[in-house]
Amino acid sequence: MARKRESPSKKQLELRLSGQAFEIPPLWDALLIGRQAPIGPEAAKRMADSMAPGQFELVRIQGAPVEAMLVRKTLLKALAPEALTEFLLEEFAPLISEDQVVRVQVEIVLHTARTVRLE
Repeated sequence: MARKRESPSKKQLELRLSGQAFEIPPLWDALLIGRQAPIGPEAAKRMADSMAPGQFELVRIQGAPVEAMLVRKTLLKALAPEALTEFLLEEFAPLISEDQVVRVQVEIVLHTARTVRLE
């Protein structure tokens, strides 16, 4: 019977890390405020400002069941208000009614790759 040769064990440790900014308040990235919602855009803005002064911007919307969108300003650094509005309305407008306020979480992920030539 052939004897198995033992080889030294190989150990590997794989680390995967992810991180994201901690936002105050950690509640939402955007609110879609319906035209007949129980809380209006200005009241929602005052509420957000009382919890996190200066961190949200109110964006008015024309011709949709949504009257306004309260958005975290950090999102508007990555994406223009018009582009974000168009994207959110395309996805959410068919699902919500004018009397709702919908909390939205938006995750922006940057994918990048680079080839480095070794000489």
